[in-house]
Amino acid sequence: MARLAGVSEATVSRALRDLRHVAPETVEAVREAADRLGFVPSRNAAALATGRPKVVGVVTPLLTGWFYAAVLEGVDAALRRAGWATSLVNLAEPGGARRRLTAAELRAGQASAHVVIGFGLDADEQQVLRDVRAPLVSVGGRFAGVRGISIPEADAARLAVGHLLALGHRRIAHVGAVLDPGVLESVLGARREAWTTMLAEAGVAAPSWWFASGGLSIDGSRAAALQLLARPDRPTAVFAATDETAFGVLLAAQRLGLRVPEDLSVAGLDDHPYSAGYGLTTVRQSPAEQGARAADLLLADLGARRGAVSTAPAPVELVVRSSTAPPAA
Repeated sequence: MARLAGVSEATVSRALRDLRHVAPETVEAVREAADRLGFVPSRNAAALATGRPKVVGVVTPLLTGWFYAAVLEGVDAALRRAGWATSLVNLAEPGGARRRLTAAELRAGQASAHVVIGFGLDADEQQVLRDVRAPLVSVGGRFAGVRGISIPEADAARLAVGHLLALGHRRIAHVGAVLDPGVLESVLGARREAWTTMLAEAGVAAPSWWFASGGLSIDGSRAAALQLLARPDRPTAVFAATDETAFGVLLAAQRLGLRVPEDLSVAGLDDHPYSAGYGLTTVRQSPAEQGARAADLLLADLGARRGAVSTAPAPVELVVRSSTAPPAA
């Protein structure tokens, strides 16, 4: 490889390990030589040489949700580009149960750093993560003592509620979930608080029944929305805590014979892969991008990536589709 790339063997070693002080064009020449020769660096050999496995662990409460899978995809893609591997710590059990996160489980993966998808971790599990000596980044929910990559939850919710207010709606309900222990409060709590604040700023006093808890599942949100929308003084619009929650609201409206958006406007938050098919107005975020940023941040910590990585909130944007319109006269 050194002869083919026209550099020294030491430079080949530094380039393949993505160390500093190697010119980008030299790194590219070495990688092209490696590709031509079919060379693949051995992670085990690198671990023996450095005493550190080239592995980042991903801790996730489940894999079936679109957000979790997208974060994992983003982490894995970023690590592969840098020659690192992903180790999975999946807390989901068959039948919907979840086992508790323990320090032993984190050590079992022999990872040099961890990304944790932070939804729903209780106080003891958060302390387990804080006690880990390896670098750590959370995605999708922040908690004290751990760096996080996430969207500005309140700002994202304000985009959705502000859109409904700008259309002329004042009777805007919220379908979300009663807060569970853990970092869900940093996500769902912020979204609900933004809804309350926006209505208050618009001079609207929201009665307690304008909030309905559906547990975030489509079926649960459908049941909660059926009760909310069956009232004679029903709201003219609903801000749903997530897009999957919004899907349940849309199904409830269909069941009651309500037309969307003529009789009811619905806005969500996330831009789920199915949201465009539902015509759902929502606030877009990119969990894959957040996962990639978390992986890059850890690689920088471990000296395997050049340059600083931003921990600024991930971007969001309002996406207006056919599920929202001004209220009927």
